Amino acid sequence: MIKFCLRLLLLATALFSQQTLPAETAIPERPNIVVILSDDAGFEEFGIYDVKKGTPSNTPNIDALARRGVWFAHCWGQAICGPSRSIFLTGNYAIHNGAYDNKLTFLPGQPDRPGNIRRNPDRLPNFTKLVHDAGYKVAVGGKWHNPAGYMVLDDHQQLGLDSYCVWDAAPGPFEQRLGKTLIPDDTWEIAAISGEPKISRYWKPGVIQNDKVVPTTMNDYGPDIFCDFICDFIEENAKDDQPFLAYYTQVLPHGAHCPTPDLVAQGEQPTNKNFRKGTDEGMKMFLAQVNYADKLVAKIVAKIEAMGIADNTIIIYSSDNGTTSSAKSRGVEYGVHLPFVVAGAGIQNRGMTRELTDFTDVLPTIIDFAGTDIPANQHVDGISLKPFLTGNSETTKPAIYSFPGPARAIRTKDFMLEAVCPLYGKPFGRFYKTNGSWDGRGYENVTHSPEYAADRKQFEELLKEYPTRLPDSWDDPVWQDSTMQKGYKYFNEPRRSVTHLAIPNAYQFYDESF
Repeated sequence: MIKFCLRLLLLATALFSQQTLPAETAIPERPNIVVILSDDAGFEEFGIYDVKKGTPSNTPNIDALARRGVWFAHCWGQAICGPSRSIFLTGNYAIHNGAYDNKLTFLPGQPDRPGNIRRNPDRLPNFTKLVHDAGYKVAVGGKWHNPAGYMVLDDHQQLGLDSYCVWDAAPGPFEQRLGKTLIPDDTWEIAAISGEPKISRYWKPGVIQNDKVVPTTMNDYGPDIFCDFICDFIEENAKDDQPFLAYYTQVLPHGAHCPTPDLVAQGEQPTNKNFRKGTDEGMKMFLAQVNYADKLVAKIVAKIEAMGIADNTIIIYSSDNGTTSSAKSRGVEYGVHLPFVVAGAGIQNRGMTRELTDFTDVLPTIIDFAGTDIPANQHVDGISLKPFLTGNSETTKPAIYSFPGPARAIRTKDFMLEAVCPLYGKPFGRFYKTNGSWDGRGYENVTHSPEYAADRKQFEELLKEYPTRLPDSWDDPVWQDSTMQKGYKYFNEPRRSVTHLAIPNAYQFYDESF
């Protein structure tokens, strides 16, 4: 199984290096859309961004894909997976979808209590459902995790899914379908924060495909299963000349950091043991996981080329939050700054652009390309990038936003405001002149500079555009609701008030003083 997968990957990589994926062909009326979302890899992990100066690229295939289209220097999501996917899928910031952090959800005025936001998912659009209703076949493969809406295993029809193959960390869905209790053993993952065992996403993965549990062993690697499922879906619909949307939500390189099939081929043993990224062995595993994710992207692109549909397919690639064990969950730019690549049919070959985008723009962009509309009764914060991507506009939007946990951040091309957090006694945040930089190098802290008072005032107006809905005091009685206790306990803690607003050690390129 392992050797076979490696041969497929080598073939896919070879095909990808030779292919002629069109960069500026005519814009198709109903293009196929392939959306790929990696897990826990910030923008700095990708060679096209060249943040790690002098280091060979660990992502040559994603780099090659980007060079056939456009990649954004500035793309923001959220700082942790669930909330970031909620924006990605719904086109709405946390203030409208309610997801600030995996441990903090909040929508004031909810009849079913403020921290419980899953009871009324129809209030938000979802791109899988909208595209399905427009006549597309839709499939999801990998990890879902959208706390602001429907769940795949229970609600695939409401999500417009024709097919799905997903991982779940909880034993319950498997026990329900297998009719037996699962007993944790040494093949299970161990959760990084709680220390509790959970169903693995890597070796001997927990996979449910179209309501059936897929039998797996320690010779089976989850990322390969999900990639093969997406490739099969692409092939099936390409043969039928059926427009499709494939949402490939990779589980790589999220912890546990453990051996990939490449490392196993070099002598490592398959294991789900978590080698911590801060160790030499853990860093080795992490970098191998990023590289393997890159190879799986190459396999998807090679399948598109082999099926002869490259001239009618758009590919969107991104990741869900800042890099694990360094920037992930931080309420600063490196926590929310993500890779964002678009290539394929009708996409202008722009290279890297300094135009701004954030995850609210994903849904309206997909809907625009699919030739359908967002229902009048559903709200969207984002804009369609189609005019910019196809060369009909030279600009996108003037500002991008993020709401990581209890903090807020806003960016324009020339200035950036981060770490705005009344709950931590920092209501004014830190204000920077970016000086043409997009990776932190060269940022100038102008928080207290009279010279930039007018620019700071402009940001006060931008803050009003999307005012936070979180309480501004830990004394607010809303925190006593049982649905809010998890977030209260996690974030109302002295150490967290420092680390959440701190720049990760590896990226302290600018002054973080308030």
